[in-house]
Amino acid sequence: MRGSTLEVPVYSNIREDIELIETFLWDPEKGAPDIDFHLERMCKSAGNLRFKFEIRKIRDQVFKIKSEKRLRCRLTLSISGETNLSTSILNPNPEAWTLLLSDSILSSSDPWLLHKSSNRALYDTERAKLPDGIDEFIYLNERNEVCEGTITNIFVKKSSQWFTPPLSSGCLPGVLRRKKIEEGSCKVGIVTYSDLQEAEKITVGNALRGEINAVLSS
Repeated sequence: MRGSTLEVPVYSNIREDIELIETFLWDPEKGAPDIDFHLERMCKSAGNLRFKFEIRKIRDQVFKIKSEKRLRCRLTLSISGETNLSTSILNPNPEAWTLLLSDSILSSSDPWLLHKSSNRALYDTERAKLPDGIDEFIYLNERNEVCEGTITNIFVKKSSQWFTPPLSSGCLPGVLRRKKIEEGSCKVGIVTYSDLQEAEKITVGNALRGEINAVLSS
């Protein structure tokens, strides 16, 4: 496993129907504990993609959420700055997820992989067609490096050390991923499919669902 650098991508001709998306947890006791990380990511993407973004307006929407149950909150931002916040009850995770390698290959040079947006039709399409007994697809890039899942970042334990793929492999800068890197519980390094097969342990996760134990489909 090795690290690598990431060049700043260039964007042009962005479709007006593209939306930025943040999906976050709302807890009746803690509120939205990771909202600052989510808004920071959305703000960064909005700046890069030249979306209008009013953080105070969005915060006001989030602070109005009330529920006695844990919620899945979905925030969208249009290029003109229009926002929509919807919520639904968050169902508990199974104890472990079973992973399957997707036949689709990602391009590590695709700049949209760096942004959580509606321009991720491949993931939505494949997630809707998960085979029975499979909880998540895992993607490789053109260099056969592990990238991410449809809705999760991936973490691999090898030689007693946890690794997660670099952004340059082609993955979203997830909030859970960021927190694990910053707290020092995970290092950034290129992960191969062989690393997955030989891993001491695998987890997948995101800020909404947390970290979930995972196994490769046999």
